[in-house]
Amino acid sequence: MVQASNDANLIEIHIGGEPNTRFSATFEIHQDDEIITSKVEETIPRTYRYHGEMLEASVRQESEQGGLTVEVRKSGNVSRSSTRGMSSEMKLRIR
Repeated sequence: MVQASNDANLIEIHIGGEPNTRFSATFEIHQDDEIITSKVEETIPRTYRYHGEMLEASVRQESEQGGLTVEVRKSGNVSRSSTRGMSSEMKLRIR
């Protein structure tokens, strides 16, 4: 995981929803001229913190039952998305 720092480039991702919902996600964190990719397969709830100028994320539900919510915070701004159903996918781009 990329080290987080307490400034305008802190990106916090919270994935929640119905308990035990499985998901997979790919996070691409852009910092200067570097792109760091993180891939995870987890159950909710989960929180991730990264340091970067931009985040590109793809979050996919892997469970037949349940639903997902994704909340991303950066520089005081908040973006929320939700989905329900196996193989449903959200794509996010945050600057």
